[in-house]
Amino acid sequence: MRNTYLIFTLLIGFCFTSVGQNLNSYKYVSVPEKFDFLKESNEYQMNELTKFLFEKYGFTAILENEEVPSDFSKQDCNILYADLIDNSGLFKTSLQISLKDCKNKQIFLSEEGSSREKEYKKAYQEALRDAFSSFETVNYSYDQNSVTGESVVASKQEEKENEKPVQENTKPKPEVILTAIPQVSKEASTIEKSASANKNEKVYVSGNVEFYILNTDFGYQLFQSQMEEPFAKLVKTGSENHFIYSTIQGQGIAYFDKDGNLNVEILNALDNSTSIKTYNIKN
Repeated sequence: MRNTYLIFTLLIGFCFTSVGQNLNSYKYVSVPEKFDFLKESNEYQMNELTKFLFEKYGFTAILENEEVPSDFSKQDCNILYADLIDNSGLFKTSLQISLKDCKNKQIFLSEEGSSREKEYKKAYQEALRDAFSSFETVNYSYDQNSVTGESVVASKQEEKENEKPVQENTKPKPEVILTAIPQVSKEASTIEKSASANKNEKVYVSGNVEFYILNTDFGYQLFQSQMEEPFAKLVKTGSENHFIYSTIQGQGIAYFDKDGNLNVEILNALDNSTSIKTYNIKN
């Protein structure tokens, strides 16, 4: 009996090790804007939360509509494509996380996460978090030396292209004329920045500290009062009112409630804990 138990334990350990090594071959996880079982993009914040939880477990996750790293498109077979499988019944919400490669081959399928909450948003988010507990034993860490066969072929092809002789350009180089660049004083720059900031800023309060938010092309920047540099960015997503919250300490998800207050769920990169912070609008 003891021998049977030992063999069973070893087999379980081997399976988890094998899965972890397999996942380690992939650098990115692509998260869709919309899951098939939901009606709208990022409904119930499920797509943002999926990205957030992948990053919690060490993956580099990218939403479909986000700006991608330069090597993302060059190494398509170095990407896993995430999806959620809805197994919900009449009294229970159940989800599984699926990861497939560029050839639609199943690389990972999580255990079923479930919830008995009646409200849809709470139920789906709780079931998703439960399903992600399958990654606790995977210990994912990208291994560049353990890439997939397709990526190796692509890399070798790129090396061959780089080895092609470069023809020397014999045309005479145009004469470069150097001109002095006018210096702008720091004081003038600060005044100009403050003038433009006042047009777009919204002031918020958290605790006894004031903060302000500025519009940018990618979303918003979050500043503490009297500080010139932003401490956080709010990056646009497919949902109009939801953002990826990004700081040096970690990442999270953020949204504005009906009263205009900013709510942020933050992932601490040091210990993988989460916390919720609210910035109440002042003006």
